[in-house]
Amino acid sequence: MPAIPPNSLIVITGINGYIASHVGLAALQAGYRVRGTLRSLARSEEVKAGYTAAGADIGALEFVAVDDFTSDAQLDAAFAGATGVAHIALPGGLTDSNDDLPALGIASNQVVLRAVRRTGTVRRVVFTSSSVASVMQSLEYHEHTVTDADWNDKAVALFESATEDDKKSSTWPWLRYAALKTLSERAVWKWVDEEKPEFDIVTILPNANWGPVLFGEPRSTVYWIYELLQNNDSTAKSAHPQWFIDVRDDGRLHVLALATPSLGGKRIWAAAEPFGWNKVLSILRKHFPHVKVPEDIPGPQGEPDPQRIDSTVAAEALGGWIGIEKSVVDTAKSLGF
Repeated sequence: MPAIPPNSLIVITGINGYIASHVGLAALQAGYRVRGTLRSLARSEEVKAGYTAAGADIGALEFVAVDDFTSDAQLDAAFAGATGVAHIALPGGLTDSNDDLPALGIASNQVVLRAVRRTGTVRRVVFTSSSVASVMQSLEYHEHTVTDADWNDKAVALFESATEDDKKSSTWPWLRYAALKTLSERAVWKWVDEEKPEFDIVTILPNANWGPVLFGEPRSTVYWIYELLQNNDSTAKSAHPQWFIDVRDDGRLHVLALATPSLGGKRIWAAAEPFGWNKVLSILRKHFPHVKVPEDIPGPQGEPDPQRIDSTVAAEALGGWIGIEKSVVDTAKSLGF
């Protein structure tokens, strides 16, 4: 599949989201025309202001309202004339209590794929999946190195066999989210294998994203840093250490996945390095000594994720990673610290 040249029209779904906002910024900086979908066009002004502050030319930016990713009419309008699509928006997340989320995710992705096919112009679609579509975080060391060939079948099995008591557990939202991401991504690859469309796809599997918030309130995994800066260690004590990627790298990786011929058809892990909560706390103490943060987290919970992940494809495409210290510091500064 040929590369998507600069000045082509790229559609980015949910462009006001944390990751999607950086995909949009990276696309504008790379010379693409960008059409961002928003649930409400009232949010467009904050996106434009954030991009202007970041030095982007918003003359190449437009918006379209999409509040239902199962609506053929809305998606036809959103994708009309596009050459590439970065589909980042997906119904639900960790805070959504709907246990039908995996089914909704599968359905919405298939509607998106059919809408893309109807355009006749789109060459490539990049889907934002998640690390949890491949593996669940663990405090235990495993000899196995996680690669793009791994799928989180364990999470799907546990989700599908869950009892009502299981659904009352504090870990249930994580399990439901892992099932959502695993099943919805797998359905994308199955559809492409069966339908053999004229376009190709790439899926990106990011782990925890940190880095500057371009506009709005802290959300997604950047909220974990915000909590620590509020002297709140609730997430640090409950969420296992993971791998991280700076959201600027994640944004650029999505654009490279659209533009680079050799990345077509790939499933790409987006993870720079493992982090431990105590490392994050030490960075915050070093750079923001006036801010009170929690004490170190005892035991394995405070140490780096022991799992090994092969993210070679992303590293080679990006040419290197933004390191954890810069990422954490830039996150905090963007939050006003």
